[in-house]
Amino acid sequence: MAEVAPRRLLTFAPMIDSETTRLVCRWYRIPFVEQDHLFGWVSLLTFVHGGYGRVPLLYGPSDCFSGPRPVVDEFDPQTPPDRRLLPPGAQAASVEADWGAYNGQLAVDVAVFAYFHLLAERDLMTPIFQAPVPPTEARLTPTVYPALRWLLTTLLQLKPARAEAAAARIQTLFGAIDRRLADGRPFLCGDRLTLGDIGFAGATAPLLQPAGYGAKMPPVDALPAPVRSMVEALRAHATAHYVERVYTSIPAALHA
Repeated sequence: MAEVAPRRLLTFAPMIDSETTRLVCRWYRIPFVEQDHLFGWVSLLTFVHGGYGRVPLLYGPSDCFSGPRPVVDEFDPQTPPDRRLLPPGAQAASVEADWGAYNGQLAVDVAVFAYFHLLAERDLMTPIFQAPVPPTEARLTPTVYPALRWLLTTLLQLKPARAEAAAARIQTLFGAIDRRLADGRPFLCGDRLTLGDIGFAGATAPLLQPAGYGAKMPPVDALPAPVRSMVEALRAHATAHYVERVYTSIPAALHA
C-alpha cells in the first residue's frame, strides 16, 4: 500500500465510532495524531477541517473521512488481498451484515446502557471527560457537565426502559456470538479478521475494556452497580476472549 501522509483524528474520546476508527487506522497502518474535544464542541470543529458535524473526522492536507466506514472504503482496496477487511466472494454479504448490526444496533445499545447509568455519576465521569481534552476544555468540564449530560441524554433518548431493553439485547447477542464461535473459529467469518470483527470489538470495548482500548473509562470496581454487574457477566463469556483476540491481532498505532 502506498505511504499515507500523517493525518489528524478529531474525536470525542469515549464515542464508539472514535474507537472503531482508531482500530481501522491501526489495521491499515495510517499514522495519526488524535485530537480529543468535548462532545458538541468537537462536532463544530469538524466543519473547520472539511467535515459536516459527524465525529470522528480523520483528515489530512487533501482529504477527510467522517467516521470509520469511509476510511475502510478508501484504504481497503489499497491493502494486500489477504489483509482486506472486506473480503470478496462468499463472505462479503456476511461481513456487511455483521458490520451493519454491530456498528449499528449494538453500538447504540452499548451507548444507551452505559450512558444511562454513567451520566448520573457526575463525580465519576467528570474526570473521564476531562482527561483527554485540551486544558481549557478540561477546566470548563465541571461547569458544562450538566449541558453535556443533557445533550447526550437527548440524543440517545436515555430512559429506564430503553436502557433495560439495550442491556437485554447485549446479553442475548453475547450468547449468540458464543455459539457462533463454538466451532473453534478465531474470528466471526473464520480464520481472517474482517470489518465485522472490528465493528463488534469497537462497540463492546467500552464495557469490556480490553487491553489496547483507546479511551479512558472508570475502573470496573468504581462503576455503578448495574454497569459493573453487566461488565462482569459479559467478561465471563467466550466472546470477551474473542474481543481480546481482535485487539491483539491489530497492530499498534503509528503516531505522526
